[in-house]
Amino acid sequence: MPELPEVTTTVRGLNEVLQKLTIKNVWSDYFLRTTSKSKISIKNKKYFDHFKKEISGEKFLSAERRGKNILIHLTGGKTILIHMKMTGHLLYGKYYFKNGKWKSDEELLSDPFNQFIHLTFSLSNGKHLAFSDMRKFAKVILFETAKRSDLVDLEPLGPEPLQDLSFDTFKKQINTKKGKKIKTVLMDQTVLAGIGNIYSDEILWASSIHPERKTEKISDSDLKTMWINMKKILESGIEMGGDSMSDYRNIYGQKGNFQNAHKVYRRTKQKCLKKGCGGTILRKVIGGRSAHFCSKHQK
Repeated sequence: MPELPEVTTTVRGLNEVLQKLTIKNVWSDYFLRTTSKSKISIKNKKYFDHFKKEISGEKFLSAERRGKNILIHLTGGKTILIHMKMTGHLLYGKYYFKNGKWKSDEELLSDPFNQFIHLTFSLSNGKHLAFSDMRKFAKVILFETAKRSDLVDLEPLGPEPLQDLSFDTFKKQINTKKGKKIKTVLMDQTVLAGIGNIYSDEILWASSIHPERKTEKISDSDLKTMWINMKKILESGIEMGGDSMSDYRNIYGQKGNFQNAHKVYRRTKQKCLKKGCGGTILRKVIGGRSAHFCSKHQK
């Protein structure tokens, strides 16, 4: 699932290309290929028709990230929320519709992982913003920008890890989950917004903290080390354009590079890269999610 660095990379791309462009048309086949009990989902045909009517003719103003959500602000006081979930990513370029599918002759957009187009926005410059979502888990909704604070998708989210998050606030947030395993706590979006499986593993490895250590067993010194490493690793993920070990691509269809910097994530049974450690990377399911950690230096 795209995490803070991948969503940030996408948002930066959207702000590069979309500002002042007008939405001329919207297409989707989500409601033909999936079923949704929610009335507020473009996977519901009635809601999609409403969604299309409301945003057609509106201009893009800006995009921002909140947690793992993309917020695309439009004229008319409207905002599109996109949560890319497991396999979604937005793509920008020239597309055409042929034999029931959206296609592009641009080399990067022809990547096999970019072929699962289930939503497109036709733009006033003749190009498209397309959404590729192999597993069709993504969430796309429309809301009134002024009512953002009431939105159930955003209201419960904790503070942002990279927006002037002080150590005191970080410590306070971690300590709201006493008795919980730190791996699970780091991925809890009500504690900190945007961290998921990849970056939690990397943060804990760099901080020499075992993913199953309970929050109350982490000293202030270790917490400070984790706070520092969290910022460094997330910023590095952004600088590298996100992680494309799976299927994430930026809006131009390009892979990120953070997968080339992994110290622990998906390195099961390999030698630990920490100098002088000599441990082996293990994998264990914790709270329903896989955790990768060193058998020796993470305590």
